[in-house]
Amino acid sequence: MVAQSGLADGREGARLRPLGRLCGGALVAIVLVATAAPSGAAAGERTQRFALEIAVLSGRSGRLLSGGLTPAQRGRVQAKIRSALGVLPLLARDCLEEQRRADERPLLARLQRLAADYSHGRMHALAKGLEGLSRRYPVDMQGLLPLPGSSRAARAGRTLYDQRCMGCHAYPDARSPAPAPNLFVMAHAFSDAQLVVSLLTGIRGTRSTTLVNPLNRQDIADLAAYLKHKGALGP
Repeated sequence: MVAQSGLADGREGARLRPLGRLCGGALVAIVLVATAAPSGAAAGERTQRFALEIAVLSGRSGRLLSGGLTPAQRGRVQAKIRSALGVLPLLARDCLEEQRRADERPLLARLQRLAADYSHGRMHALAKGLEGLSRRYPVDMQGLLPLPGSSRAARAGRTLYDQRCMGCHAYPDARSPAPAPNLFVMAHAFSDAQLVVSLLTGIRGTRSTTLVNPLNRQDIADLAAYLKHKGALGP
């Protein structure tokens, strides 16, 4: 799909709400900023990049806990978790620098515990640790949720899908070990928040995508609304 975008400043101290329901019935907490209450610790782009990576990790750990994966699917999810846990300390340092917090040891120690939990197979501990981090670093959903329900949004979302998504997601490469998923099926299985996080982060560093998300917040909301509507009707 698309890669992670520059995000508008989030607002900590706002009402937080855990969301979650992944394929297979796993409960995964994606914490979001439900209102835009101003705060002296407003989150910037690098902090949101860190928050998004935590949310994605939460979803992947939930997939492993839910079961129902084929061996190949399980292997791909495990590889992505290992990779993300390796990158997370770098994103954390960027986040702390942006927040002008000098002491990085407490946060890095938490990330080390997460990596140790994963390496020792303590998946429930990993999921619980990620849930706690999500509460501390929530994804800013301002302007994204609730998803728009207008006919204008549906038309705009369909245009975006046709122009930017259909080529890979409607006609995945059957020879690929990780073919592009059907976005309508994904939208039907995911909560609104999980779908938006997936669209915000996307698949980075492939030939099909870049490190910069070309879609703004309105685009993301319109595309998610279209996928949700069509997904509910069936792909």
